[in-house]
Amino acid sequence: MCEGIADELHGIDLGDKRLNRRSNVIIEALAANPEASVNAACDGWSDTLAAYRFFDNKSVSPEKMLHAHRTATQRRMRAQPVVLIVQDTTELDYSNHPPDDVRCLNTVNRSGLYLHAHLAVTPDKLCLGVVGVEYFDREPESLGKAKERRTLPIEEKESFRWLEGYRLACGFATKCPETRIVSIADREADIYDIFVDAEQQSGTRADYIIRAQEDRSTLERDPAKGPAAFCKVRDEVSCSKLLATRTIDLSQTPKRAARQAVLEIRAITVQVKPPHARAHLPSVTNNVVLVEEVGGPGDGTDVSWLLITTLPIETLDGILRIIDYYVARWAVEMSQADYPPSAALYQLAA
Repeated sequence: MCEGIADELHGIDLGDKRLNRRSNVIIEALAANPEASVNAACDGWSDTLAAYRFFDNKSVSPEKMLHAHRTATQRRMRAQPVVLIVQDTTELDYSNHPPDDVRCLNTVNRSGLYLHAHLAVTPDKLCLGVVGVEYFDREPESLGKAKERRTLPIEEKESFRWLEGYRLACGFATKCPETRIVSIADREADIYDIFVDAEQQSGTRADYIIRAQEDRSTLERDPAKGPAAFCKVRDEVSCSKLLATRTIDLSQTPKRAARQAVLEIRAITVQVKPPHARAHLPSVTNNVVLVEEVGGPGDGTDVSWLLITTLPIETLDGILRIIDYYVARWAVEMSQADYPPSAALYQLAA
């Protein structure tokens, strides 16, 4: 049994006491071994059959299952001065045993779901809980049509989940007024609509740190590149004053050997013009922090982060804090086994 999971689930309500009790049994089993299959986690065939019947029950939904955990997580968030809400998308590949109604992932021969999770952590990477999940799959005929969808309203695009994630963080900023909430996301969340939404938020809003993917343009013309060209954000920050140099140890990964990396750090505030596909939107003001490795191996593993943020960059301590917050994003990519109480709910919600 997973210690503490009963307290975490106090107040779960699926509309039936038997379902509530069954949910406790199943989640405790999954929490004890998050990497196990349902069959392996359950104690015998009768419990396995009861678990599958539970999953098929129309009264059971991810939202209801997460409600008690989310409430407990919010209590923990209120006790912290700063909470990072990290959002990321994970593939659940069921190609070998596809469910009857599942659609595809990135190719027609891969069946499964995408699980988009929102994980609350402290800047020290202490997991506080899962505060939201969404899941989606794709129609085969929609594959390979990204260019055709580029001009669609954000609400009609798959990438809308990232904007919804930022708005979720803003909701927690309102509910936890004594806690600074920072939404953290990687390059897939580099969506102009998020920056506009943040500037137009009324009342309490969350901050954000998003790693840039697009090389956006400033409002200044670049005559050296042509009459219709604009200066680029990355070029502007690359040419700005060097603020600090840091040496860090990079651990070994499947793509790189362990090594020491020398990093140069720069930061500026810049006005950014909307991309062509979003020309109807206003310009925005971004704080950007550039973390770039010098003298790296040049094999594609060199550190190069351009971080877009609403957090202040007036001091070096503030800039280094932004980098530390972004590094804490990796908590969402760690094994679910590192966070047993949350992991069981995360797995069950999927």
